[in-house]
Amino acid sequence: MHKIFSHKFSQNIWRILPDPNAGSNLWAIELREAEGKKVSFAVANVAVQQLLWHEQPEGTDWWTSLTAFSGKQLFLHNYRNPELPEPTDLITVNAANGHMLWILPNYLMVKESSPGIIEVATKAGDQFRHMSCHADTGELMPLSGDDKEQSGEIILKEPVRYKQGNPYFDQLSSFIKKVTDGHVAVNIDYLEKRPYIMFSYYIYEQDKAIQYLLIVTDNRQIVLHEQLSEERQGIGRSTMMLKASTLVYLKNNNEFSSLTFS
Repeated sequence: MHKIFSHKFSQNIWRILPDPNAGSNLWAIELREAEGKKVSFAVANVAVQQLLWHEQPEGTDWWTSLTAFSGKQLFLHNYRNPELPEPTDLITVNAANGHMLWILPNYLMVKESSPGIIEVATKAGDQFRHMSCHADTGELMPLSGDDKEQSGEIILKEPVRYKQGNPYFDQLSSFIKKVTDGHVAVNIDYLEKRPYIMFSYYIYEQDKAIQYLLIVTDNRQIVLHEQLSEERQGIGRSTMMLKASTLVYLKNNNEFSSLTFS
């Protein structure tokens, strides 16, 4: 059994981040609409196959970007001066409903240092001054040497990209051609979670790149073979990632999809 979830947005998906908690099935999504310079954020629960919310939180604008997701909060950076590519303010949003919790002007997030505590930094002349911050309230505290960075309990796997000229490319390309009855891949992203092997690959038709997702078992049984996009001008960035038993992938730049292996 494979549980598939999909949700199509009117805006393009710019970035996705999972909750790093090993037992969580939540994913944060940053969305953008270039024409109207609109930005919004969303959280999906792939276990219950539901979009929990999709909002433009208070205090955010076109220059706001998703920087971290940690359990109960989304952490966003604001850029007050678009001509300077450095964050100026930290906005924290409730991951349960998309409501703004607090804004910390002139601070940026560095990392989560312990449960419920993040490390932030503010510019002091040419240097940065680091502080601890309560993730629920935004309350600043002196940086404690007792705070320990969260150890990664889960591993988020992103694909390895293989291009023509790579010693493994011909072998993978030949495998895809046999399994799909003729698709000639020109670019391949590869992931594996035995007994499953996952390929996001591109073929060219009439000078346009078309992207496919192929998931097979060790014995070449096809689990999923789906077109992800068509008539692209070129090869895009990686569009899939694996957390535990859930593969998340994007379709046509605006559709969030996941497949959970049972």
